[in-house]
Amino acid sequence: MKLIHKILTVACLSSVALIPGLAQADDAPPAVQAFLDNLQRQTSAKPAYDSLKVDGGNVSITNLTLTKDAKDNDPGLSVKTAQVDFTGITDQGNSLWQIGKATFTNTSIQMTGKDAALSATIPAASAEGWYIRAVPATPTPKDELLSSLAFANKMTSGPITINATGQTLTIDSVDTTWNGDPATGAGKFALKVNNLAVPQATVALFDTGNVWKQLGYDGLNFDIATDGDLTSNGDTLGYAFNLSLAGRNIGALSLSGAVDNLPVAAYAQMLKDQTAGKGIDFAALSPQLQNVNIKGGSLRFDDASITKKILPLAAAMQGMDEKVLLASIPPTIQLTLVQLQNEALTKQAVDAVTAFLADPKSLMLSIKPAAPMKLSEFNALDPAKPGEAITKLGVSITANQ
Repeated sequence: MKLIHKILTVACLSSVALIPGLAQADDAPPAVQAFLDNLQRQTSAKPAYDSLKVDGGNVSITNLTLTKDAKDNDPGLSVKTAQVDFTGITDQGNSLWQIGKATFTNTSIQMTGKDAALSATIPAASAEGWYIRAVPATPTPKDELLSSLAFANKMTSGPITINATGQTLTIDSVDTTWNGDPATGAGKFALKVNNLAVPQATVALFDTGNVWKQLGYDGLNFDIATDGDLTSNGDTLGYAFNLSLAGRNIGALSLSGAVDNLPVAAYAQMLKDQTAGKGIDFAALSPQLQNVNIKGGSLRFDDASITKKILPLAAAMQGMDEKVLLASIPPTIQLTLVQLQNEALTKQAVDAVTAFLADPKSLMLSIKPAAPMKLSEFNALDPAKPGEAITKLGVSITANQ
């Protein structure tokens, strides 16, 4: 699973994120060298290239390769890009540069690990208005953070083809936008993975009961979208995000959240762990996170026909009439939620599910404390009194809104 996560991360971030470090390339101009140094430090990969040509503010690199041997649970990595072109490089001062446009032609990726061997091809990728920052010899956590973030007004890549154990997945494109201040990292971004297509043969590998086929799906198609707003306040950050996984003609599951007073050092470590394909070690970061303010969040499902398809199938599997199954769901939920010791939420849940089943549009679980709650306060909530915790967190459940 870690290997699959890595290949999807690499592919979805496009070739723009695939060109780590030409090590100490004496012929690379400062902007290109700064970018390469940053990525080399983050990936610990070994780079090479056939030639690098400089013409004023333009740079061309041919046959760029990036390799890293497999070690323990970390898969081996090989990335090859036939042509990389940077145009309109300008010095913004304070070790900050902007690349007017970057293009990456014919990129291939190979990953080999203990559980699988995966490959991907990306014929074309580009970035416009791309900011690169050099890291000082003794970087602060903020220096590390700013160098690890990809600040580009626009990035796009695709189509992308991914091959794994004889199966082929495709992505039409990955598109990102950003609008903010490269000096602080504050700004708004959006990313969309367009049409991740999973063919029927691949679906059948994990759906041995042919449930998806019985529901009328020969293959599955997904769109993944996320957007965020990062604000900077000295050594702390505020962050709000939305993340959505939408199955075409199925439905969309969305997650949102907002926090502030997040230490830059902690956020930088989270990004570093994610870039390396590791899980975030929240236990290790816990001492730094105690004063983080939880402002709110939500989990939402928007139906796009799946509910009306799955109810009759679920009833048939249980040997029940569909109307009997529908009538049994609300009281089952009521009985299940009694242990939460919060009558108001239980009633909300039963009413919301009843309304959703009658007219499936959306279901949403929201958290909205009356005032931002510190993580230390959240951790201090008494698990023996879940009803009080639900009230303090401002938990609510709604349907079709």
